[in-house]
Amino acid sequence: MSNFLSVISNSKLEVLSVLALRVTLSLLMFSHGEGKLYSLIEEPEQPLNFIMRMTFFSDFPLISSWIVAVSEAIIIPVCILVGSFNFIGDLNKTISTFGGLISTILMLVIIFGFHIDVLEQGWADFKYQISLLAISIYFLFK
Repeated sequence: MSNFLSVISNSKLEVLSVLALRVTLSLLMFSHGEGKLYSLIEEPEQPLNFIMRMTFFSDFPLISSWIVAVSEAIIIPVCILVGSFNFIGDLNKTISTFGGLISTILMLVIIFGFHIDVLEQGWADFKYQISLLAISIYFLFK
């Protein structure tokens, strides 16, 4: 059994693990931002409701709404996926790190500024967001 596990852990297939994380984070972030972006496209002058409730964004809710929606639906998924393209050289790591940075900041703001501050939830109530934060931190330092 240990030989079998050793073969797996020493294989060159680590790229599949990283690719799975990239695709997962990209799809989940896109799904988070897609509805927000459509809402803003339909009513471009109307900030998102949850943004209005957050102290962090209260001074500039419309700009914050657009930043959050575009980051989740476009910037983060594109950066994380493009970061897997080795043929673009060292730029892929920079792009991936940028996506990880934006995602990490966004998840920290969402967790602390909305789930804890506004909704007053305990960690068990936002464990999904904690998972996204962990994956985001991985790409921040990968």
